[in-house]
Amino acid sequence: MKKLSLKNLKLEANDMLQRNQLKTVLGGYGGGSCQSWINGQHYTGLSVSDAQGDYQFCVDNGYSGCGYCCASC
Repeated sequence: MKKLSLKNLKLEANDMLQRNQLKTVLGGYGGGSCQSWINGQHYTGLSVSDAQGDYQFCVDNGYSGCGYCCASC
């Protein structure tokens, strides 16, 4: 895994990334691996369909901090 570049986001320790911020993350897993965020929990190494499913589950259940990102974002 490569290092992630988050310095342009100016995050505090307790901040969660929003979907538009995820697009500015550089590095991370390659080869189509995806990541998702559900209610403050971060999951990595997901397929596209699993990441999208996690996001939909998060939104459908009214959780905060919903998001996902794949190598193509």
